[in-house]
Amino acid sequence: VGSAYYYTTALHWSLTQFTPASMEVVPTNTFERVFTIAVMLLAVILFSSVLSSITSSMIFLRNLTAERRKQMSYVRRYMTEKRVTLDLGNRITGYLRKYNYACSQ
Repeated sequence: VGSAYYYTTALHWSLTQFTPASMEVVPTNTFERVFTIAVMLLAVILFSSVLSSITSSMIFLRNLTAERRKQMSYVRRYMTEKRVTLDLGNRITGYLRKYNYACSQ
């Protein structure tokens, strides 16, 4: 057994500590171990990319919701300052909610 096999075994073991992979099925030579390491690295990169995309989408949705809430807060404050009747205020709020929903689709 050569030194390359020992180094690739050490790298393989260290990668399994960061991933849900295990070393139950063990490669028997250096080529198999290098292939296993390459597959594990590709899986880690792919998983990180997917997780990053999901996180980015969630941040975008959170910012969009925060902006809509801020705009509705401005409308409510304006209606309070101008002493808009409760009935008219409810109709305006309902219309704006319906309009915002229709614009987002």
